[in-house]
Amino acid sequence: MPKLLFYAGTAFCFFVALLSAAMIVADVPSVARVWWGIAVALLAGLAIASLFLRMAALLAARNLFAALMAVLFVAAAMASLAGVLLLEWRIAEPRLAEVRGAALLALGFFLSLALLSLRPYFNIQASRFLSAIVLLPLPLFLSLLAQKSLARVYLGAISVIFFSTAVHCIRHRHLFLEMTNLRELLDPRGDHRPLAFDT
Repeated sequence: MPKLLFYAGTAFCFFVALLSAAMIVADVPSVARVWWGIAVALLAGLAIASLFLRMAALLAARNLFAALMAVLFVAAAMASLAGVLLLEWRIAEPRLAEVRGAALLALGFFLSLALLSLRPYFNIQASRFLSAIVLLPLPLFLSLLAQKSLARVYLGAISVIFFSTAVHCIRHRHLFLEMTNLRELLDPRGDHRPLAFDT
């Protein structure tokens, strides 16, 4: 994975965590109607998606099905993000707010599924806290459909997850920046000294 893409993805994870936390406290003005707001949001989405895809590639050695689901849900989340930004840019009429709300719900749904599908990766490579907290977004999202007052709780969970993901990426940057061998992927906490037949 290129270093620039890795560090951009990590920085944007911190940015999404900060933005989600800010949205809990107060309404953040939309900047998606100007070209630079759309460009920044798309770049952030692509950089974070590249981190998630790298996690899926690392997971594929142990759980191919979960890795495939992660790839599909990350792609769906990116498509939903592009749809939300297109609606924000082109649709300025208040009567079409329901379409924008439906697009935001689709983005939240696919993001929740992407995080859930990456749980086997976090269970192997990350802390127990991070592997446990990625279970929260999907139930919170389903509860949000019934009661919209839980939106701030959902945003809080997303904020904590993205902050923890950024910290995880920094702590384990060798997994993202260097080539990894199959033995390290299958046994991430084991002893990886070269064996006699490896030399």
